[in-house]
Amino acid sequence: MRSLQYVSLLLVFIILFASCRSNNNKNKSRSKEELTKFDSVKARLNEIYYRFPSPDEMFQYIENKGLQFDKELILPVKDVEKFLDSRSQAVNLGVYTADLAYITLFQKYKESLDYFQVTYLLAGKLHISSSFNSAFIKRAESNMGNLDSLKVLSGEAYSMITSYLVQNDKEKVLAQISVGGFIESLYIALNLIDDYSPDNITIQRIADQRLAFDNMLKYCEVYNDDPNIEELLNEIQPVKNIFDNLKIVKGETKTSRDKNGKIIVLGGDRIMITKDQYNELKKVTGEIRNKITLITNN
Repeated sequence: MRSLQYVSLLLVFIILFASCRSNNNKNKSRSKEELTKFDSVKARLNEIYYRFPSPDEMFQYIENKGLQFDKELILPVKDVEKFLDSRSQAVNLGVYTADLAYITLFQKYKESLDYFQVTYLLAGKLHISSSFNSAFIKRAESNMGNLDSLKVLSGEAYSMITSYLVQNDKEKVLAQISVGGFIESLYIALNLIDDYSPDNITIQRIADQRLAFDNMLKYCEVYNDDPNIEELLNEIQPVKNIFDNLKIVKGETKTSRDKNGKIIVLGGDRIMITKDQYNELKKVTGEIRNKITLITNN
């Protein structure tokens, strides 16, 4: 996540405009108008990724922290059949994308294949499957046995969907996907920890998500004239309430970029979370996650 000081904004994937626009390589020259549009899209993508991270970025801070993969935390593939309207499809595309990022982080080969398929299925239902160009699909097919490649491809899949939506002025859909991915990532991270400890580095990183959450919220609020987004903002309000009440210890922040363009954040404010706040965040995140995935506790 953006505010996780353990890492940069997790993944500044800028997919070239041409790769999402067309699979046709015959026309290798671009008009001035196309290049101008490319620069505009690239700038908007940079701004979006500055605001909040992609799901696979949100899990980087739990890597090598001794946490174990728990299959019970991810949404079953079969549940995709429940999502019949565009709102639930978009939000749960975010959920499944987060699940895919979690799966590939722990290098679960079999599960990764299933979740690649369900992600592509939902993209098709939302009429955005064309965001995956032929080159990407070929790479995915040829690297299905390479776990390291699958990890990279899972991030690229999310990035390609993002760039396609921005390019085609469908950022309302992107906002819904982003909420689903954020909530699912937060839900998984919270449930990987058994007991609260003020010294637990993963808990500290979860608290750091306050800024990332605020950035995502501000992005979504731009489109709150859409009933679906307005409803989502109301649903995630309990998370905002908790984050807003976390104590902030001031500190100097320094940022830089690595050779791949990722933002590295060092130092800065430290966000404190108490045991009661942590347990409440875990509770309300679980409730929101269950609601957006249409899970009931009957």
